[in-house]
Amino acid sequence: MNIDTDSLVTFLITWGIPTFMVVRTYLKMDSDDRNSAKKDFKSAHFVFTIGSLVIGYFFASIGNLLTLNIIKLPGIFLMIIAGITITVDMWRKNKAKSMLTPILIAVAIFFLIKP
Repeated sequence: MNIDTDSLVTFLITWGIPTFMVVRTYLKMDSDDRNSAKKDFKSAHFVFTIGSLVIGYFFASIGNLLTLNIIKLPGIFLMIIAGITITVDMWRKNKAKSMLTPILIAVAIFFLIKP
């Protein structure tokens, strides 16, 4: 379980900046907007699409940081499931744009698997 300095800096930038921005924006919201955001984040649609993608990428990032494949592989699996779900969901709305999602997720998975 070796932590590489470059991986640590990349991890902190990749997850620190968006987390800071989301928390700052959430704290600036009024109570109605906060309740609406909570409701949206708890919806099944969000959990199975964006939520699975973010959690999978987080696990894969932690696995890369700690060089543990036992954490990285379930993260990649979650990203694949999220990619399929997002593609099916977008297919109903726009068939051309729905093909972009699996391509982008495949590129992300390629860079996560690549040593």
